[in-house]
Amino acid sequence: MSEQIYDDIVAPMLLEVMKVCHEHGMPIVATVEYAPGDFGTSADLPANRSLPMDWSYVGARSNGNADVLIGHLVDQAKKRGHGSVFLKQLGVPTNPASVGDPA
Repeated sequence: MSEQIYDDIVAPMLLEVMKVCHEHGMPIVATVEYAPGDFGTSADLPANRSLPMDWSYVGARSNGNADVLIGHLVDQAKKRGHGSVFLKQLGVPTNPASVGDPA
């Protein structure tokens, strides 16, 4: 698939799906790899979204870079809390004071 096909055909279709999701308060993350290593990501993440939706978005936006992915996961976990054994081993508190803040 080429970027042009993504831009001309896929992205407008995704926009329609995203509009429906938005109208019904459903968070959405969609990523297409239109060429090896080249991605198009679209997302609509309302404030009341769950942590897994944030992490899905972070994964999509990290472009395969583990350091970027882990850094974002740690940042979100510090803000919202987590239940990860691995993040706990890294010293990330499971229940920070700002839990509940949809940052």
